Amino acid sequence: MQLSLSGLALWALAAVPAHAHYRWGKLQLPNGQLSNDFEYIRENSNGIMPTKQFLSPSDDFRCNSGSFANAGKTKVAKVNPGDRLGFQLWYYATMQHPGPLTIHMSRAPGDVRQYRGDGDWFKVHQMIICKPPTGGYLNDKDWCTWDLSTVSFQIPRDTPPGQYLVRVEHIAIHGAQSGDTEFYFECAQIEVGGNGNGSPGPMVKIPGLYDSNDPALRFFIYGAPSYPYTNIGKHTVWTGGNSGGGNSGGGSNPSNPPTSGTVPLYGQCGGNGYTGATRCAEGTCKVTNEWYSQCVR
Repeated sequence: MQLSLSGLALWALAAVPAHAHYRWGKLQLPNGQLSNDFEYIRENSNGIMPTKQFLSPSDDFRCNSGSFANAGKTKVAKVNPGDRLGFQLWYYATMQHPGPLTIHMSRAPGDVRQYRGDGDWFKVHQMIICKPPTGGYLNDKDWCTWDLSTVSFQIPRDTPPGQYLVRVEHIAIHGAQSGDTEFYFECAQIEVGGNGNGSPGPMVKIPGLYDSNDPALRFFIYGAPSYPYTNIGKHTVWTGGNSGGGNSGGGSNPSNPPTSGTVPLYGQCGGNGYTGATRCAEGTCKVTNEWYSQCVR
């Protein structure tokens, strides 16, 4: 069978996903090794397409559509508190949309392969803006995530032992002003060892972790002199220790951020109005602007 030149071109386009859309396929293990695609990450049935459920999210907002059907065949990675975990996009893609990134964890009541993620979640990492606006105006390349293929975070050293879902999520906000926010997310399955005794929080539910009217996720980025928000959602990053409670009802009442512990690499460590931890677990705390300082190498 022979294909015409136009047929070959169409086949090639179908075989290679566009960088504008992407999915998280590989887990970067604490030893730096990359897993196979979807070895520890639940594969979804949505492919590289974004989820646009910001205004009215369903249960698919937890780990993406069709992912629970693959939970039983997905392996569970063994890690320890203080280890670094990373996520890499599938098929050499990079993030080519402006917007923040968050990572959340949820402890399973038993076998994580049988857990739907309907329990409590807490945030362990976020990436927002990494440098002052280019040319006086917010630019795509000002976002920490721009053109990255891999992101990593440190499992807080006080994380209690057990099996967890870890949800990585890039939020594309180029259409956010109309509520057309795009979410690219997957869930990994891990088992945390050790004897950590921290109290993670604030806790949120999924769906429910974001307010559909949140100005940080409805922000019109074009022509803006800056992105004035230093936190995604009304719940803060847990870096260890006791959370002091939290909100289990979906983030409608923000809790005070932690004032002890350390900040993971690329986490926020300062800024006007920020009251969280300021000591970097790795790197140094570098001032980006009046509102945001970040732990960088």
